[in-house]
Amino acid sequence: MNKTIEKAIELFAKGKPVLIHDDYGREDEVDYAIHASAVTADTIYEMRTRAGGLICYVMPLRAGSLIGLRYAYEIYAAFPELAPLTRRTLGYGDKPAFSVWVNSLKAKTGIRDNDRAITIRELHNVLELITKGNISEARKYFVENFVAPGHVPILLGRSLKERKGHSELSLHLAMLAGLSPSAVIVEMLDKGTALSVEKARKVAEELGTVVVEGSEIISEVEKLGEDLYCRYNLCKS
Repeated sequence: MNKTIEKAIELFAKGKPVLIHDDYGREDEVDYAIHASAVTADTIYEMRTRAGGLICYVMPLRAGSLIGLRYAYEIYAAFPELAPLTRRTLGYGDKPAFSVWVNSLKAKTGIRDNDRAITIRELHNVLELITKGNISEARKYFVENFVAPGHVPILLGRSLKERKGHSELSLHLAMLAGLSPSAVIVEMLDKGTALSVEKARKVAEELGTVVVEGSEIISEVEKLGEDLYCRYNLCKS
């Protein structure tokens, strides 16, 4: 294990942010990522001011399916007027990981730093119920404590064999750190474009963190030779 991935795992385990670069041949973007359990209003402020992209909550596809979530493109495909939009992808080729957008009922307007932190922590609570096998309770909690549409998009991460985006990379970094697969990610932007890896490394120094390559996360997962989701009652059926 090289020093960068070792440090990334150590920081993530402590609830600190890590910057993840997917791949030069994919999106070639760096995302600020942090475990959902560590998110506060201050974290949301830092994510929107130091990164600037779309702040998203990530859980595994298998977890989302257990509480009735679907990919947004599957939902849109049911409407003839919208179905054509779902038949296209952007240049990197993957279907988008977006599901529904929600607010916690505890939020005021949904968009404020404190509101989004509340919604994310509540979503993390749902994920924790799922990983403990309390599926009925998780479904009930989700249906009764959220409103849609809202200001926090839920992303559903697949396995790394199926997709190697920031959703999957952040969830697997969490599991490598011994944490549940529950993360928050946001793209790091520059004026008019994505923030370069070189500039992201400077930001990482300022934040006391590291930029880790997606390939480094994938390599460590492959060394283990197992489906890490199975550790959290989320094996593929």
